[in-house]
Amino acid sequence: MSIFENSATLKHKVDDTHPLKCKILNSRNTSGYTEYVIEVTRTGVQDYTWKIFKRYSDFVKLQNMLYKLSPKINLDLPPKKYIGNMDRKLVMQRQNALQSSLNTMVENLMLANSLLVRSFLDPESYSEYCKESLFQKVGMVLRGNREFELSKELPNIGWRLRRKSFLSKWKKDPKQELLLSWTECGPDLLLKQLDLVTVLKSISSIIHPLVDIPVILPSPEGYTLSVHNIQVGSLRDLLYQTTPLQPFLKKYWDTSSHVYLPDQTMVSYIKQILYGLKFLHDNHIPYGHLHSGNVLVCDIENIKLTGIENSTLGLPSFYRSFLVQLGKKRIQSLNDIDVYGFGHILYEFTENEPLLRPFCEHFSQKTSLNLTKQMKTILAPPSSKLLMPTVNSIITNLKHARMIDEEKDPSFFKCKIPVLVKEHYILIAEKCMSRIFEDQKKIALEKRHKKIYKIIHDPEKCSGVTQSRHFDFHSIKSNSSLDINNRSHSSSSNSTLTSTGSDIQINSMIKLFCSSSLFELCKLLIMFIILECDATDDASSTCFVSIL
Repeated sequence: MSIFENSATLKHKVDDTHPLKCKILNSRNTSGYTEYVIEVTRTGVQDYTWKIFKRYSDFVKLQNMLYKLSPKINLDLPPKKYIGNMDRKLVMQRQNALQSSLNTMVENLMLANSLLVRSFLDPESYSEYCKESLFQKVGMVLRGNREFELSKELPNIGWRLRRKSFLSKWKKDPKQELLLSWTECGPDLLLKQLDLVTVLKSISSIIHPLVDIPVILPSPEGYTLSVHNIQVGSLRDLLYQTTPLQPFLKKYWDTSSHVYLPDQTMVSYIKQILYGLKFLHDNHIPYGHLHSGNVLVCDIENIKLTGIENSTLGLPSFYRSFLVQLGKKRIQSLNDIDVYGFGHILYEFTENEPLLRPFCEHFSQKTSLNLTKQMKTILAPPSSKLLMPTVNSIITNLKHARMIDEEKDPSFFKCKIPVLVKEHYILIAEKCMSRIFEDQKKIALEKRHKKIYKIIHDPEKCSGVTQSRHFDFHSIKSNSSLDINNRSHSSSSNSTLTSTGSDIQINSMIKLFCSSSLFELCKLLIMFIILECDATDDASSTCFVSIL
């Protein structure tokens, strides 16, 4: 893929955060070896499905490449067999084991976001990124630059698949090394090139002690070249006791190297992160990319938030696959996404490991800092129906808990943002959230479909659910012959049957209702109602299911 590709082809970008689902359909014999037919689906507003054909040796090659990054990455592949490897029974056993390995790849957030796994499952979209070196091409872009020059190309030190990193030298001080990032704009890119340049210039002019401001260099349309300070590394690097310029999986896969920070350091970092977010939110600067990898450690006492240009470039959030599962009631804006990322940082501080699932209800609280209340509010499951707290409310709560003192708010810095840029900020935030809302709606609809499927295909379970609840059946009237035989149990044809009656009477009514053809009609009717009520909340659909 050429880096000078026309921007017209960039309109339909692949979102690298969309989850992949894999299913081995069957196996076939090709030229004397067994090949597995794998169906891969990229889930999103529209699902895209394709087939790949892999041999057992292809899985072994992938395992070996992952092993070089970290010896603790294990896909649990079945053992190699030299004799009888075409036996049908062995092929079926191996197929089941390889299916388990595929599930491990796509369900683990770190593996699923790695270039090796993505290129294995989606070679059409990612193979070029594994082969192509951009050193010469980026060097051509920097040819006329008088401040920076390329030093060497780095491996994938971050999780973004379409971002290449280089070491760069500042010509005025060749001893100082800087991190130069070549980033392909993402699927949420809204602005045209001229407007994009204007907004990026405005971002580069921000001055705040808690925000890392990148140097944006002239770049071809559809790409951005930015320069950052390396310094100590990220907060995640500090927690894992690793150096920042190593490959992503090599740095962060082994959680045994994760360490606790002193309480005083944790409190200081929490305070700085919150006030950095407060500055961005108060000035309506779109962010939505907070995680421990985007917190730059300047020294042991000071940190900065980095990556503030990501939303402007249309890049998806690291936790996007989690956000769409939480639902619209929990995630309503980019500010909520920042608070959610802050909750993950609190979890890493206190639990000594990253949280690799969308929510958490139980915390072991391994440190002396009592942050459980804040984490329960931020990382609550979607069923809790709790609203995401604001940064200001978290700051207030921590002040009341005497974890943050009452000294001067370091977010008092104000930046003068032009009116046109403010309007662009609003549009950028709306664009980023619109796709998240679409994915949330699709997942909610899939949940309703599953409920309907269970009702249609498991009526006994449905009747069991009905018996376990207290319902009122009002004005039951029927002209069927089956109902006539049971009229002696009621005082009149318009009588009311309540859950306070005898259990025998309720059970007989349920059996009567389930055995009639009317029950089948009611199931279809309620299924139609739930499918048509996409705009209703999940509680409404649950009510329909319960009545059935």
